[in-house]
Amino acid sequence: MGRAKAKGATSTKIKRVKSEAERTRDRIASLAERIGIPEAQIPNLVEGKIVDLAGELGPKMSIIPVLINRGGTAVERWISGDKNGLFEEGEQRAIRYTQQLWVRADGQLRAIDHARDVVDNLVEGLSQQEALDELQRLKDRLPRPYWDVYENVCRFDEEAGTAGSRLASNSRSAVDAAKTTVAFTASLIAMWRRL
Repeated sequence: MGRAKAKGATSTKIKRVKSEAERTRDRIASLAERIGIPEAQIPNLVEGKIVDLAGELGPKMSIIPVLINRGGTAVERWISGDKNGLFEEGEQRAIRYTQQLWVRADGQLRAIDHARDVVDNLVEGLSQQEALDELQRLKDRLPRPYWDVYENVCRFDEEAGTAGSRLASNSRSAVDAAKTTVAFTASLIAMWRRL
């Protein structure tokens, strides 16, 4: 004979409820796919908010939700995951050295001299010219394609596959070519400047 269900008995099926972190991850993945972000970059994305002070994206002082890629640049990923010793301390110092030169050459580094009059917020001086001269000396000592890859990856954060495609015939070789070229160039700069 059949058993009668006890009064007040509940079903054994458990419905799993997603956590807030899982809902956020799903929301980010959905948005990233809609705007065309490559699937490999989705795990590095986090939600953020910016305040539009100038009103370029809508009303002034509005808060805009954005996706932020926390994966870092190609160079940062290479340095943090370096198992082969391509980016040792000397190479890292050389990369930071040239990045500082580019900042000075672009005129973004400002020295405060209270005794000098600044007209139209332009500060020109020896620091910028010295940086330009040093960058030119380094550039002159290296083959042009190597310097271009080094500058595009380390200065302009160009993707390694794009930068290395000028030196290689396929996409995997292009990434390896960019990585090796950046490491080689940084090694030479470290040697020349005793970094």
